Order: sequence, then C-alpha cells, then structure tokens
Amino acid sequence: MKVESIKIIGREKVKQPVYKYVKPTDYYKDILGEVSPTEAAMINEVCTLEMKAGEYSSYYNTTSDVASFVMEFSGKLKEFNISEINMAWDMLYRLSLPLGRSGVMMHALSAVNIMMYDIYSKSLNVPAYKIMGGATRKRIRAYASHLHPTDLKELRKEAEEYVSQGYKTMKMRFISGPSDINGLEKNIELVKTIRDAVGYDVELAGDAWMSWNYNFALKMVKKLERYDMAWVEEPLMPDDFDAMKMLSWKTGIPISEGEHHYHVYDFKRLLDAGIRILQPDAVWTGGITPMKKIIALAETYGAIVVPHTGNIYNLHVIGSEPESVTPVAEFLTKYREWMEQHMEGTLFPEKGYFTLSDKPGFGLEYKPQ
Repeated sequence: MKVESIKIIGREKVKQPVYKYVKPTDYYKDILGEVSPTEAAMINEVCTLEMKAGEYSSYYNTTSDVASFVMEFSGKLKEFNISEINMAWDMLYRLSLPLGRSGVMMHALSAVNIMMYDIYSKSLNVPAYKIMGGATRKRIRAYASHLHPTDLKELRKEAEEYVSQGYKTMKMRFISGPSDINGLEKNIELVKTIRDAVGYDVELAGDAWMSWNYNFALKMVKKLERYDMAWVEEPLMPDDFDAMKMLSWKTGIPISEGEHHYHVYDFKRLLDAGIRILQPDAVWTGGITPMKKIIALAETYGAIVVPHTGNIYNLHVIGSEPESVTPVAEFLTKYREWMEQHMEGTLFPEKGYFTLSDKPGFGLEYKPQ
C-alpha cells in the first residue's frame, strides 16, 4: 500500500495560557514582555494534516510553518510504500540538509515520520508500539510537570495536590536567571517552598529552559544540592556543549538536556558532554525513527531518556523500550494539549501512571468541530 497524498484539512487559531518562568529572552522584557521563544514552536495557528494510503488515514496537528514544509515534502512521498518508513525519513533528511538538521525542518520530518508509523500500524490493525518492538510494561510511571512560579501558598498547595494524586516525581519552573540580580535567592525560595510541602520522599526536578549561563548555573546548582534535586533541566543554551561538560562535572545534580536538540548527532554530543538524562520529543527531534536511535545510544552510555512532554507519540516510544532506559513520562498538568486538539484518544495518567491503549496506530481519532 502506497502513500497517496498529504494535505492540510483544517486551520484553527489557538491561544495558549502564559505562565511565568525564566526565559532566555528575559534580557529583553522591556521590549517583549513575557513573550518567549515558545511562540516559535507553539504559534497561534494549528494546522491539521491528513495522510492517506488506500482506505487508511492518519491525522496530525502542527503549526502552520511546519505544515508548509510538510506540503513541500508531500510530492516526494507519493509511491512510497507505507512500510518504508526509515527509507522515507533518510531520503527527506538528506534532501533537506542545506536547510535543515534542526528546528522547523526537523519538526516537519517528525510529522511525516509519525504519520507513516500511524498509518502502517493501522493497516496491520495493531497499536504503534507493537511495530516498535512491543510493550515492555503494563503501565508507564508519570511525573507531574508544572509548578510555575506563583504565590507561594498556591505553589505549596499545587505540590501537595500532586502527592495526593499519586505522583512520586514532579517538576517545577525556575523564575530567574542572570538578568535578575536577586535571581539565586528567588529560585531557592521556590524550591524550599515545594520541599517543605512534599518532603524528601518525592523526587523534585527543576526547569531553567535554556535561560542561564555557566557562571549563574554553577552558583545555582551548588545552592540546590542541599535540596536533593532529581535533575536540573536545560540550564544552558542548547549549543553550549562545552559549558554543559564543565557544569556536569562540578555538581552531583544530574543535568538534563534534549528538548531543543535534533536527530542522533546532537544527542551524541550531549552524552559526550556528560549529560545522562536525555529529553528528546518525537514531534520535534525528527520523529519515531531518530527517537529509537537516541534511546539505543543512551543505553550504551548508561544514560536514561525522559522525553519532553507525555504526548501520545512519546508514550508509545517509552512503552516499547526497557524501563531501565525510559523509566518515566512527563505529564503537563495545566497546559492544553494543543497538538492533540480535536483528537479523541489522548491518554491521561491515573494515580500517577499512564496505560497504553490497544487501539490501532497511536489510538487517536480526528473529530473536527
């Protein structure tokens, strides 16, 4: 069965909530306000793509910029058998080398790759994780991800709610970076508030979202060590591999990276820099095909992979790999899952665990309004 077409079947304006957190653009708040680089990845117009092959269809939501690149690829995919997923990926990657290797182009490769996985597994009447090697466990442990800087009483209350809901791990957002003269103390106040609320039997991670420099990050992790952090996420700019290496050698807190990295080559550089928690996202890093390679590479370094967001595609990848390498999935507790809007079948954790569905493909059904 061959790919017949890819087309855009819907466009919709969306508005995401804005939460306070530290951002690499904080130096320019007088110009940008709270606007951040997130706007580039979560643009306010979402396009729904449809891939057709015979009687089967796959649907995928992405930004208008990414959809435009997918449509540029679409003509090259006609006549590919839907099972020729890796060959299609490799051809498109090589074809896009002068313009690609990161960013929007890799997001477009992700879209094509994920839709091919979806439609092929639908044609076999099996869930996508079955063609990735089969399930390795019945349930996937989830961690609660939000805890944006708010009123301290509200922050404490939110952390306590996650414990009552069965979560054993949670992730907070830092509020300050080197552009704030009192940034160290402001961040520590947040961490102390959460630790006082949940104790030390709960794992606590913190996200700096590419917003610190080496000097600030080093001071920060030294102060954080007493709070037994599970990891500090993206403390540095994503291309600053040398600083990552220096930082990872000078703290006992694991440093995690990968949300803004692409394909297997970036992740080799991260591992060589001492990073042992990798956080790729199937919808950004190039799709399922590079995710599987990244996980295999991580295993050879003794690292673990904790994908960015618990979208359905990442969950199928996690559930098809050994728990020793992919131990936990992120669950964004407050954000609207805009990538899966108008899709039925989105998974949510119960008592701190996801359970994969046996529905064919990724288990999503498109329900336009």
